[in-house]
Amino acid sequence: MPAENLLAIDNGTQSVRALLFDPRGNLLAKQRVPIQAYYSNAPGLAEQDPQVFWDAVCLACQGLWQQPGVERASIAAVALTTQRSTLINVDRAGKPLRPAIHWLDQRRTEGLLPVGGLWGLAFALAGASETVAYLQAEAEANWIRANQPEIWAKTYKYLLLSGYLTLKLTGRFVDSVGAQVAY
Repeated sequence: MPAENLLAIDNGTQSVRALLFDPRGNLLAKQRVPIQAYYSNAPGLAEQDPQVFWDAVCLACQGLWQQPGVERASIAAVALTTQRSTLINVDRAGKPLRPAIHWLDQRRTEGLLPVGGLWGLAFALAGASETVAYLQAEAEANWIRANQPEIWAKTYKYLLLSGYLTLKLTGRFVDSVGAQVAY
């Protein structure tokens, strides 16, 4: 069987779906695996063991391979999409250093210094200083840096879930431009 089909992996908030499409876009097979809910050790926190996401991707694909007529050798390409803003700190080997911070997380970092220099002046002139301060406080990276400096010091890459799963699939620290968010 020639490799011409597309494997689409969709890691959402509640489940991972593996879908196999032919070159004309017809759905050939699908498999859905529920994801264990995130946990919270304190009010406003939402975290998850990154292995939970990877295990669900593996189970979804394994379930797909078990379906009649599905041949792994028929796959020409893989497309990956994930929930946005779920973040994972990894070391140089790609090993997670802490639980993933889930997109539902509401932690904030207080007491950050305002942006200074030319950027600070530009934000002030644009009337955006308050917005920038709000976004700084909302940034999970700032919370980790302030509250878990030992983790931040060991962090080689700070990945979106899409980057983490791409690393697991390919062994490379790469991600799709389409998976990036700018806020």
